[in-house]
Amino acid sequence: MTVVAIVPAAGKGRRMGADKALLDLAGTTAIERIARALLAAGIDELLVVRSHGAAPLPQLPIAHRVVVVSGDGDMADSLRAAERELPSSCATVVVLPVDHALVEADTIAAVVAMAQRDGAAIARPTFRGKPGHPVALRRAAFAAIQRDGVVLRDVVRQDRDRVRDVPTSNAWTIADLDEPKDLQGARAALCAEPGSVVETMLRHRSHRAYAATPLHQGQLERIVDAARHASTSSFIQAYAVISVEDAERRRKVAALCADQKHIADAPVFVAVCADLHKIAECCRAAGQVVQSQSLELFLQATVDAALLGQNLALAAESEGLGICMIGAARNRPIELAELLALPKHCYVVFGMTIGTPTDDPAPRGRMPLAGVLHREVYDSRGIDAVLAGADAGMKEWARRCNERGGYQGRPVSLDKGWTDRMAQMWGERSSYAAARAALLDELRRLGFGLS
Repeated sequence: MTVVAIVPAAGKGRRMGADKALLDLAGTTAIERIARALLAAGIDELLVVRSHGAAPLPQLPIAHRVVVVSGDGDMADSLRAAERELPSSCATVVVLPVDHALVEADTIAAVVAMAQRDGAAIARPTFRGKPGHPVALRRAAFAAIQRDGVVLRDVVRQDRDRVRDVPTSNAWTIADLDEPKDLQGARAALCAEPGSVVETMLRHRSHRAYAATPLHQGQLERIVDAARHASTSSFIQAYAVISVEDAERRRKVAALCADQKHIADAPVFVAVCADLHKIAECCRAAGQVVQSQSLELFLQATVDAALLGQNLALAAESEGLGICMIGAARNRPIELAELLALPKHCYVVFGMTIGTPTDDPAPRGRMPLAGVLHREVYDSRGIDAVLAGADAGMKEWARRCNERGGYQGRPVSLDKGWTDRMAQMWGERSSYAAARAALLDELRRLGFGLS
């Protein structure tokens, strides 16, 4: 006896704006992805329900037939048409709408096996207690779809005693591909590295060597689009991202950012900007003048840009890319603004290189958590232990660096800890502070009237 899958794909896709069966999911169409999952799950045959006049399907790796309907009905009409085309050998039916194209083979196989157990007739996956697709039904139970007015949900409810739930970790069992945002999420999921967001955070390292390989088509747009969903103060969205992919322009950017070679080498450099230009235009249109001298508005725009930038780093790393933040973008902010044609009321908060990393830097770790997390009030009593822990961590990082050839090709001192380095960097002889001593005046020239 055979198992047949039915994929309703006759909808107009009005909200999506495209034929869902032919959506591009990381280089393959939705229907091809479904067909591969069904084949891997051991499904014998596939019936794809299409509307009259729909575009032809690509070649599929599984035995299949197309059932044509008018396209004016709903999914129940598609299922009724498909049920009439089931072969006599069919014992189990799997209903997998094209909307759920990211469902994996193991989920399909699991619901089929459950539906075939003694005492069961219907099986469905559940994600966090919520039922989804695909639904597997014994042929006799599925035949109830032919009754007038009956939809798949009714078939499941009418045979409740023989319904079995199969818990799954695949959120796409309950997530539809209905709108363009859903498609963006699906494409991002297919490109993502395995692991949780927290795991990605803990794996973070700054990469300073990159392959010449460009980002995938649409990848930069996807990760910036995700990044801009960061929190934003009062919804001002006071940020802009300038991507620099031209090699000669990247070399010029590198020259303005302490001659950091990886800026020129990375396929993409992005300038993450605090941008009050759009708000200034809003004020101008309303006959008002933007309050660019406000320290609060300056902070809001800068924090907005920083939140977007960190989101962008996480989005890039989640897809296997490497990044490095470039604080030296503030060394020569006027010249960098001119190179990037920034309007008034806009400055580069920091830059970021993005690309496929070719280095393997030693992870730096962080200072002890007690130096960051305080309960109820700031607690300075343990500062000596925190600083000692930070010193030990820095020296361990130096040791690991030297085992790998040093930091950017130079040996790292094993004697200096974090406290020594911070005092050298930000004490009275700070080269960092000296390099940006004119920053306030430069920000004023860029349209931020800070006093």
